[in-house]
Amino acid sequence: MDAYVAFDLRANNDAGVSRYGLSVLGPCAHELKKENWRLCVIARPAQKRRAEEAVGGLDIPVLCPPVDEGFVRHSPWLREMLISERVDIYFTSHYIVDRECPVPFVFTVHDLIRLRMPQFSYTDTAFARCFGPGELDLIEAELRALPWPDEAKDADGLFNKYFLAINRYLAQRAAGIVTVSRPSADDIRSMLGVPEDKLAIVGCGVDQHVFTRCEEPHVKSVLTRYDVPGPYLMFVGQSSPHKRFLWLVEQLVTRRHHFPHGARLVAVGGHAESTNGVAELLTKHRAEDFVVYTGRVSDRDLAALYSGASALVVASISEGSNLPALEALTCGCPVIATDIPPLHDVLGACVSYYSPAAGEEMTRLAAEALAGRLRNGANAFQPPSWTESGRQLASILSAAVGTLS
Repeated sequence: MDAYVAFDLRANNDAGVSRYGLSVLGPCAHELKKENWRLCVIARPAQKRRAEEAVGGLDIPVLCPPVDEGFVRHSPWLREMLISERVDIYFTSHYIVDRECPVPFVFTVHDLIRLRMPQFSYTDTAFARCFGPGELDLIEAELRALPWPDEAKDADGLFNKYFLAINRYLAQRAAGIVTVSRPSADDIRSMLGVPEDKLAIVGCGVDQHVFTRCEEPHVKSVLTRYDVPGPYLMFVGQSSPHKRFLWLVEQLVTRRHHFPHGARLVAVGGHAESTNGVAELLTKHRAEDFVVYTGRVSDRDLAALYSGASALVVASISEGSNLPALEALTCGCPVIATDIPPLHDVLGACVSYYSPAAGEEMTRLAAEALAGRLRNGANAFQPPSWTESGRQLASILSAAVGTLS
């Protein structure tokens, strides 16, 4: 069957959702081109080069929107393109779709943390600070057009009302929904009322050409460049409230007397630096040099940092999946993680778990890792493949188109 799919990579940040879309794009496109599908890719300008590399040689155009939309997908230009190009199905690796999307669509719900744990969602003030007051006005306008579930009436603030209303609306209209783990699929079924046959799991993978245990000279060179002098733990990615970076630093710094001299926490990604309260906490404990911020790093440098680390520590209270943990294990790095169902689902028995509230237990595991005594489950880890994820997504899109004919 030949068909035409628009593959939308745009995400609100450069971390997990963006990496997921860019990573699954190439293998999915290769599979669909084998079936004579036509494709176009929609990307933010910052993603364009990587998207073009992912589909190189496949004669697939990569389009950038005329305006850089915020959280809400209100896209007259996209609607016009989908109709004029006679696109059969629209897919997005993001979790919001234009509510007026004129063609059948499949979208990706990585998690429903904001619905399960509203305390970690945006307040209207925080949302306006992040996306601008005009975006909050747009949400208010969208709410006037959307049907409200009963629960939305009791939600605090415009954003939380909108997030529930748009997710329920899109879930009802979608030709299919992709998610990244079984626990996330369970949440989507129970919270959005989605039937089993409408849901599919396409998990995260690892690019083993990049993420592999690095040779010691390369690791030493990278550590010198980022001024990491001694043994270290790692935190990688976003510092959203549910990731608990402040909690992690507090637990570690107040018990750092259990660690070897010169031990550090290396925070990678360029997001943790802005976490409120961390600088004050470190000053209070006279530990200003305890956290080393690398900012954004190349994947090659990230692999070296994983390879040299005593452990990656995941402090999340909730997740859909966890790409850094998969990458770390593939590089031979031990992982210490909160004992929550999504992490069990994607990481299995290869990591050392602690109860989410047990800061003392987490710190004990960290001390064992820094001393070289922590069990390293990375040796038994079998990395999932982006190639397989791409094949799964291609099959899902083919099935979705098949139900429309």
